[in-house]
Amino acid sequence: MLFRSIILIFIVFQNSVALAKCNFNTIDYIDEINNPKNIKLIEIDTPKSQRYVRNFLQTYSSVIEGGFILPKYKKRFFAKINVIYDFGECNFEGKIRQSGDWPDHIKIKKGNPLRSLDISLSKGNILNVVKFKLLIPETRYNSNEILGSLILNELGFISPETFQVFTKVNGITNLMLFQEKAEKELLERNFKREGPIFEGDESLIWGYKDYDLFELADVSLSKMINEKWFTKGKNSQKITLNAFQKLQESYLDHIEFYSNTNTAIYPNSNKDQIFTNYHLLIEAMNGRHALALHNRKFYYNVFLDSFEPIYYDGMLRLNKPIKEFNKRIYSKANVNQIENYLGKLNDIKIRNNLRKKFNYRVIKEDNIFFNNSIKQVIDNLITIKKTIIEKPQLKNIEILKRNNKNIYFQNHKKSKLTQSFIENIKFNDELYEVQIRPIFGKEIENMKLSSDELAEVLSKNQYANKRIVFLPKIKVSENQNLKRPELKMINFNNGQIIHSKNLILEILKNEKKIKIIQSSPQDWILFSKIDLSGWKVFFKGRKNDSKESSEERINSFGMTGCVNFFSSNLNNIFIDLEKGQCEDTLNIINSFGKIKYIKVQSAYSDALDIDFSKIDINDIEISNAKNDCIDLSGGEYMIINSNLTYCGDKAISVGEKSNLILKKVLISDAKIGVASKDSSMTKIKNIDIRNTELCLSAYNKKQEFYGGLIEVENIVCENYLKINDTDKVSKIIKKN
Repeated sequence: MLFRSIILIFIVFQNSVALAKCNFNTIDYIDEINNPKNIKLIEIDTPKSQRYVRNFLQTYSSVIEGGFILPKYKKRFFAKINVIYDFGECNFEGKIRQSGDWPDHIKIKKGNPLRSLDISLSKGNILNVVKFKLLIPETRYNSNEILGSLILNELGFISPETFQVFTKVNGITNLMLFQEKAEKELLERNFKREGPIFEGDESLIWGYKDYDLFELADVSLSKMINEKWFTKGKNSQKITLNAFQKLQESYLDHIEFYSNTNTAIYPNSNKDQIFTNYHLLIEAMNGRHALALHNRKFYYNVFLDSFEPIYYDGMLRLNKPIKEFNKRIYSKANVNQIENYLGKLNDIKIRNNLRKKFNYRVIKEDNIFFNNSIKQVIDNLITIKKTIIEKPQLKNIEILKRNNKNIYFQNHKKSKLTQSFIENIKFNDELYEVQIRPIFGKEIENMKLSSDELAEVLSKNQYANKRIVFLPKIKVSENQNLKRPELKMINFNNGQIIHSKNLILEILKNEKKIKIIQSSPQDWILFSKIDLSGWKVFFKGRKNDSKESSEERINSFGMTGCVNFFSSNLNNIFIDLEKGQCEDTLNIINSFGKIKYIKVQSAYSDALDIDFSKIDINDIEISNAKNDCIDLSGGEYMIINSNLTYCGDKAISVGEKSNLILKKVLISDAKIGVASKDSSMTKIKNIDIRNTELCLSAYNKKQEFYGGLIEVENIVCENYLKINDTDKVSKIIKKN
């Protein structure tokens, strides 16, 4: 009778609302729609309810018998998804499946089915998220997961958007945890340029063929998550392959040296403390579950040439005293960082901001839990600190570079797992020549794979129903046709200058001038974490006489610009650039400051591209750009006094949730004057646009964002085909 009742409940409920649209203009509620507190309900309806119910029953029965959720039951189902706010509702389509591995992710509660869900939207987004999980709160200790994610984010680590929300699945209402997945949108939310994402490979952990649970843990390494980024071009593939090898080697190091702990993994070879700092924070929050190798997720930051941890599945217990932690991996070098974290958590302004964010993400405010949790995390950090100080003999373990593949292969022999590995890989004639060697045997199989096929191997550790692991004998970085060009590095003003080998660089310290000259169109330079306040930068580019150009936005080091600034102070800087055969002549990322002057002439594509920054520009002059003159994304910007002429596409493009204030603008001879798109807000005062096809445009382009807004006061538009254009979710407001 119970199961019949469940089936009836699933079948009866139907969603009759139209799909893939909102009944309100999202641009009018852009602040409200980005606040999780305003989501009152997420409704999910599966039109083929009988199949969905059958899957639930099969999964639930198998859990009762086997103790965990088998991968074969995680089938995807088409679903209609309705998001209800106080001010309206949005309707989307997507696919849903069972999420989680343990029995706590599926149950019958008060006679009704309840399961954690993995959801992918085909159109639209929820808080700029298109792929997410709805988790039974108890599987993540509820509010602990929300507050822990916020703490990690505040302290500089990548963590997912997480909040409580009421859900109604086929008519049955429950409180769930919404948590975004590790995708491009997560990187953007954390102000990171898209790059390779990896995770521990769980495919051998959970019920692999005839093996018991966790029996194959000693032969489980990692895999790539975002195969779409891999297939963007040869350079993204080079970056991914080189990064992947480093990570696999780190997993092999763990096999040899850290078989008795799940915490110590250093894919950056200990050249920085980011993973040690991450470990101590996770341990201070009693979240060692996040440190298990199969639960780990990693982002490779091309600008830093290093990995960053992505928080996931910590099973955090914030208000519990720390009982154990891995004393072996901490040293006195970590004391200063602990003091830094303690200072931030004790800072009233930071704490109040955390409290505000936390209360936006829980159905009912819980200041007692918040206060007790923050206090306990502080106490736990102090405990770790005292242990380090009291035992000065402790020091960070050096990772020895040995042939850990032998241990890996020995583990395979014990397990008798049939698996092959990639011994060598070369790129030739648009295909990858891959040498495959079986774990047991000496015969080498030669295969030619497209980038899509190789992406399947890297993301699934299998191809053509065979287990294949990326574990090259020859380092990718030593392979001639996958090898990246040599670089030069200079320590400068507490940061680094990195540039291509043949680029001509002259630094005049007394005059605070930097002169850059390309020897070839492929030359580039990166200023990383540098204070350039008051400096003048001059760049002379070289035209590509062959008329051949790369279709890829990035080079083999992940740069889009000829001149790149990353995480730098650009206050009162003067920049004068000419030519540049790059996607961007000038690219500024994660930087800040009030720039005095920018001049860019004859850019091959975009003249100026700024991402994830807080920048004011006092004067800017750009002419003869083959694409956009100015391209802004993901930041806070102000531009005063701009003269933009002969822009091949847009004079000013504002996108990806940017805020821009424009004053005193002169634009001539462009296709589009100002475009504001993808949740961006652009305010303009005094703009003169001439000989331009479309003066103003506001629209939505990317699924993870909403429309765009332009507010303009005092506009002159001469010799145009159309003065303004918007889509249904965007708006242009004229005040004169």
